[in-house]
Amino acid sequence: MSYVVENISTKEVNTKFGPKPTYTVVANGDRYSYGFKKPAFKIGDEIDFQFSEDTYGKKIDHASVRMLKKSDGTAPPVTATTAPTRAGFTPAAKVFPIPPLHGDRAIVRQNSVTNATKLVSDVLIWQCKNKGDVDINDAAQLIIRIAREFEAYSCGDLDVAVAEEMVKDENN
Repeated sequence: MSYVVENISTKEVNTKFGPKPTYTVVANGDRYSYGFKKPAFKIGDEIDFQFSEDTYGKKIDHASVRMLKKSDGTAPPVTATTAPTRAGFTPAAKVFPIPPLHGDRAIVRQNSVTNATKLVSDVLIWQCKNKGDVDINDAAQLIIRIAREFEAYSCGDLDVAVAEEMVKDENN
């Protein structure tokens, strides 16, 4: 398959040998990692290559790259007839309130537990200094309860409950 190179970008990463540039190629609307090797082709060139796909995305096999047609180094104009259709992974839309099975809820939950743990930890430290003994099982249950409250607020569940109550009141 032939690919028209739309963009080539670099990003410096820290390696055990010091900072090194990595290259990313956008061709036919898809992004491909080119690794640490500087590409011999330019923007606008038509090339052919094989790639593999893993957890981190698509990676071009350097040995398979063939030049099909050189260009003047400018990106080809994208029109309605040449714009590629993207197949494959599409990230979930950012929504609020966050639905129960949306992937962002896991992130919010982790953050909520972290902040609840910090809050309870601070209270327990104060309690130990001023009152003495503290029950760890009670603390764990308190962390979970507070984390759920933080999650409900952060994900918009509380806003939904208020809106549903308002609609219910209007209908009565």
